[in-house]
Amino acid sequence: MQKRIGDRLIIIGVAHVLPKSISEVREAIELERPDIVAVELCPSRYSALGQRAKVSAIDALREGQLNLFILNRLLYHLQNKFARQTGIFAGEEMLVAIRSAEKVGARVELIDRDIGLTLERFNSHVGKLEKLKLLSEIFMAFLPMRGKISLEKLMNENAVPEVVREFKRIYSKAYDVFIEERDEFMASRIASLLKISNGKIVCVVGAGHLPGIYQKLLNLGNSGHAN
Repeated sequence: MQKRIGDRLIIIGVAHVLPKSISEVREAIELERPDIVAVELCPSRYSALGQRAKVSAIDALREGQLNLFILNRLLYHLQNKFARQTGIFAGEEMLVAIRSAEKVGARVELIDRDIGLTLERFNSHVGKLEKLKLLSEIFMAFLPMRGKISLEKLMNENAVPEVVREFKRIYSKAYDVFIEERDEFMASRIASLLKISNGKIVCVVGAGHLPGIYQKLLNLGNSGHAN
């Protein structure tokens, strides 16, 4: 799933464990041969992805962040559940984007907000009831009665905005932290990259971020900041 802004920016929305996303990322970078490849990673996540690192329970408990540790572990295992369906580990498309960038001589830019700050924002901004509902929903996804999740269906261009809207409706504060704030951060980073480079930029982000980032960049362009 791709969107273009002008002739210099291509934004690719990916499912983090879908094989189709990997081939789409690789083909787009090799075809466009951009100057910059921007990926939805921060330095901490990039380091953890490269090492397949896990969050330490001892460290989390020492910092008094048990709820964040539980959320992180549930998300980690949920991604592994998806990965077992597809044979692709979560984040592999980002590593493919980085390797493809190196192959064509493009500079890699990590454009996401630091994961530590995002988790801190979740801890302080989201109420206890919403946290409990979200954790319960993630936990329910592991139950056999839920069956196989159709990742291909979720990657339908018309389905993604609906999924994001539903998440916003049910988990409004978590949506602010995980989607809206990060969309704003990444759109600002991309706009800055457009200013300092005259070449093409291929940006690789999760499909749920694509609509928001695209619209924010259009708004910035209309205001004269993204050109």
